[in-house]
Amino acid sequence: MNLDIHLLRVFLAVYETHSVGRSAQLLDMSQPGLSTALRRLRGLLDDPLFVKTYNGMEPTSRARELLAPIRGIVQAVDNELFAVPLFDPASSAREFRLSLTDIGEGIYLPFIVQAIEKAAPSISLRSTYLPPREMEEAMAAGDVDLACGYFPDLTSSQFLHRRIGLHSFACIMRADHPIRDAALTMAQYISLDHVEVEAPGRSLEVFENFLQKKKLRRKVVLRTPHFMSIPVIVGSTDVVATVPQALADFFASMKELRQVRLPFRPPTFQVNMYWHRGQTNDPGNQWLRQVIVDQLETLKARAYHRSGK
Repeated sequence: MNLDIHLLRVFLAVYETHSVGRSAQLLDMSQPGLSTALRRLRGLLDDPLFVKTYNGMEPTSRARELLAPIRGIVQAVDNELFAVPLFDPASSAREFRLSLTDIGEGIYLPFIVQAIEKAAPSISLRSTYLPPREMEEAMAAGDVDLACGYFPDLTSSQFLHRRIGLHSFACIMRADHPIRDAALTMAQYISLDHVEVEAPGRSLEVFENFLQKKKLRRKVVLRTPHFMSIPVIVGSTDVVATVPQALADFFASMKELRQVRLPFRPPTFQVNMYWHRGQTNDPGNQWLRQVIVDQLETLKARAYHRSGK
């Protein structure tokens, strides 16, 4: 039986108005069109449903029996299927799941948390880092709401993105390092002992590729997968580290470290906010994206958009 919701609306209109003409006006249909729909409905339900009398179209006993279930079906469709989804951050207890690198956590999470603390006190966040393929699958399945960072492999058309930053690189060293200059010469940079971070994030690949193209070879004495150990290592030795600018700004706020200018203009990498197409119209996802966008001016004020200048 091919019984669509349109025919059920025709039934209710005729039942309530007792008139084919007024029902057509109510549903913004032509009268012949409504008559055709009513004829089709009569055939599907094998009952006249409405009989023409001096008082208008009167329902049959079968139509009276069908009124409650048909009205319930139409109301359920309108309330559940066609209702505009709502999201109230002030009362929501939703957990949003973000995919961030460790640098992304340090840059973006504080602002997101600050923004939702008062506006959405019951909302919680879960941050995770997934390899690109796993992240794509998690976002497609709805297990990750947003990804923020440098993800050059996230190129599928099923994902949308918005640029939220342009970052570069800087060098940090011990505050009382023997080199006291504000900027390094190329000879100094090449001769110094370097610690290299081999973190899961892809941003440092940009810098390594840059060095290879420039045919610059550093003296790497230590490789580590962790950014957060850098302040301790650099602050207690003569080794230096070249890290993303935002991280260098953060580390340079520590009294045992200082930032020095590189002897070349470093490359840049674009940081984006990504979401799956299926989440585009989700009101909660829209709200969280706007929270992040609203913080961009604050991020710029803190120089996290630097491009090596």
